[in-house]
Amino acid sequence: MTVHRILRIPRIPIKPRRRGFTLVELLVVIAIIGILIALLLPAIQSAREAGRRAHCASNLKNIGLALLNYEDVNGRFPYGAKSSVGRDHAKGRAAWGWGTYILPFLEQEQLCNTMRVDSQELHDLMIDYEQFRSLPQTHLPIYRCPSDDGPELNHERSFTNDRYGDTPMATSNYIAVQGTRWANGDYDGETGTWITPRNDPWGIFWVDSKTKISDIKDGTSNTFLVGERCWANFAGIWVGVRNYNGTGEWGLRQALGISNIKPNAAGPEGNRGFSSNHPKGTQFVFADGHVAFIPNTINFDNTGAGAEPGKPNLANMGTYQRLARRNDGQTVGEF
Repeated sequence: MTVHRILRIPRIPIKPRRRGFTLVELLVVIAIIGILIALLLPAIQSAREAGRRAHCASNLKNIGLALLNYEDVNGRFPYGAKSSVGRDHAKGRAAWGWGTYILPFLEQEQLCNTMRVDSQELHDLMIDYEQFRSLPQTHLPIYRCPSDDGPELNHERSFTNDRYGDTPMATSNYIAVQGTRWANGDYDGETGTWITPRNDPWGIFWVDSKTKISDIKDGTSNTFLVGERCWANFAGIWVGVRNYNGTGEWGLRQALGISNIKPNAAGPEGNRGFSSNHPKGTQFVFADGHVAFIPNTINFDNTGAGAEPGKPNLANMGTYQRLARRNDGQTVGEF
């Protein structure tokens, strides 16, 4: 009997074919990633803005402390702007502002000394020492809100005349509070001078102001010192003003602001007030040194804002107006 042997051929294992993503699966993954980014991006941006706002509050805190230290040393707060000693050519004359006077208290004593703030006027520096015109152009981070995207030099508030060389000054986002109205020298036809007695704007800072802590009858925790102004409203400059007898874009609003316009109002009206790039409000430092975020929705009413202390219609003023005045005698509510 014949025996047949069966030859067994070993099987070669077949590896399973790898399956790739289908187009539908790929689109689903991309969509999921897009949704996650959309959800996370606002949170990231919000966290970044929170950091910038905290940095801004720190700047204001340091500015407030510098102002309080100046008051402690000198017995008064610095001038909002200083008028001309000689009283000649006062119209359109440049003047140092509050931001310059506190430089020694912001670790900028060398800059203050080089500009010779104690021995000459800003007008003199611009006219007689053209080689030093770059000093007021010095970028000082302490005067810039990190949320603001404005340039380092403020061409919107330049020293716009021939004798000053149409020179732009360093931008500042921090503006001193003058009160509820402007107070500047008006031309007196009888005396032929621009240096006339100035009306009290009822804030802390104005031309030749010499406000003391003791003058803040409403309480230091209820009175604004300095607030923000963003680049959309032309911001300001720290050195002072080109024309301390004017209230326009090249006048007192270069360093001062008033509260007769709502916070974050659009220009040109907003160019005299206070504003910021922080969502829904603006930060201020108060006369006791604390910093608070003032919402755009704060109670606002100009009725009585032009009244002198003791007048009955002061009670009609909004909370925002009351915070800008040092001696209106009105209760400040929640804000």
